[in-house]
Amino acid sequence: WNLGMPPDPRTTRIASQHDLSMEGHRAYQITEKDIGNWHWFIAMDEQNRADLLALGAPSGRILLMRQFEGGGSLQEIPDPYSGPENGFEQVYEILENSAGPLLDHLLEQGGV
Repeated sequence: WNLGMPPDPRTTRIASQHDLSMEGHRAYQITEKDIGNWHWFIAMDEQNRADLLALGAPSGRILLMRQFEGGGSLQEIPDPYSGPENGFEQVYEILENSAGPLLDHLLEQGGV
């Protein structure tokens, strides 16, 4: 239902506070066509992973955003929309901490 919509204003505000621009970003729905065109899929939670599998993405090409955190955590990215007031900042911090190890893994795999 958010297809084509810009990010939530709370996301934009947190991004701006961290010198990131959300300008031009719009919600996009991954399709079966994307499965054949993209090598890696980064899921935020198990439902995202299940949806990607249902579209035909090979399980070995689906990574969970948090799986490379210290200790091999497979925790999901919490949905900040209905959570506490600081939920968007918490999600930013989780993504910031997870992005480096994820990128390192992708570089090791030759997939970036």
